[in-house]
Amino acid sequence: MSRWSMRFRLGVLLALAAATAGAQRIDPALQACLQKLPHPSAVSDFRPIAHLSSENQDTTLICWSFSTSSFVESEMERLGMPPVRLSVIYPMYCVFLEKARRFVEEKGDSRFSPGDLFAGVLDIVRQYGAMPAAAYEGVKDPHTIYNHAALYRDLDQLMRSVKQMQEWAADGVVARVRTILDRHLGAPPATFRWDGKEYTPRSFADSVVRLPWDQYLLVTSFTYAPFGEFVALKVPDNWKHNANFFNVPLDQFETSLRGAIERGYTVAIDADISEPSYEQTKQYAFIPTTDIPADSLTQGMRERLFDSGATTDDHLMHVVSYRAFDGQDWYLVKDSWRTAWEGPNRGYMFFHSSYIRMKVLAYLVHRDAVPEIARMIRP
Repeated sequence: MSRWSMRFRLGVLLALAAATAGAQRIDPALQACLQKLPHPSAVSDFRPIAHLSSENQDTTLICWSFSTSSFVESEMERLGMPPVRLSVIYPMYCVFLEKARRFVEEKGDSRFSPGDLFAGVLDIVRQYGAMPAAAYEGVKDPHTIYNHAALYRDLDQLMRSVKQMQEWAADGVVARVRTILDRHLGAPPATFRWDGKEYTPRSFADSVVRLPWDQYLLVTSFTYAPFGEFVALKVPDNWKHNANFFNVPLDQFETSLRGAIERGYTVAIDADISEPSYEQTKQYAFIPTTDIPADSLTQGMRERLFDSGATTDDHLMHVVSYRAFDGQDWYLVKDSWRTAWEGPNRGYMFFHSSYIRMKVLAYLVHRDAVPEIARMIRP
């Protein structure tokens, strides 16, 4: 996402070296706060809602595709469809084509980066279709799962040149972007076989994925816009400037998310993961009371953290379970970022309610999972 994009440009190799050098020491004060907080000790402490196993996104910046695709997979299973691992590379491929087109239309003033939000998958499925991972995995480095450093560099160089030379012929620019994508990712197949049948991306989305796309809600909670209305999430990765996030008060935001999990629905989330608890423990995400007392986890505090830049849309993930531990609410979060894979949970994190309140910017959910919010929406 945005912050990772900047760090990526500063040097992926440096980040990888740090990741392999050993676990970061946990600050004693942070550790003390965690010990005072009733908390889970293992993934087995939860009863997860049906979902496919976590995957490591490695040196990609497409958490939005990993998390939202995971959400779609769980929705398919919830609705009684056969489980299928979806390609996370296909939405990425198509999104870059759309970003290139908009970049030209806006004469270089539109954001062109690997980051995106839930729409990066939802809009692409509706516009281009979908395909299983078995049909299109992209190109994998032999020593990693994915390494997109060269891809991002080449795309960035191209778009810088386009802007500098003012090459505003959309078809030509999109064709050049497609050439770079094909070289680094491989061209996606026009047709493929799955479960004994032949499909196109469009027919696969229509006959296999076939979710009720108009029944999903994006929910947020910020005072920069009126509550009870659809608003734009003011983050750089909302490159389309979509104003389709329904804005609700913080207490409603939190209780509806919890209620959705309790009703058996999973939830995809957009969150900040720059906090020490996430980065150091590689297992627990919580706000220490030494940083913000429990009675100060308010709407106003949430807004101040966002306005100051302390909270940004770093990362998208997938919430697959909830449980209270001696009165403390914890969520099991499926996480593709490398930090979660360095920790003991291998692709999962534990998020405390304090982190949900302060650090989750928005979430994606089926409207039936949040009836109290759905009733607030005017026909």
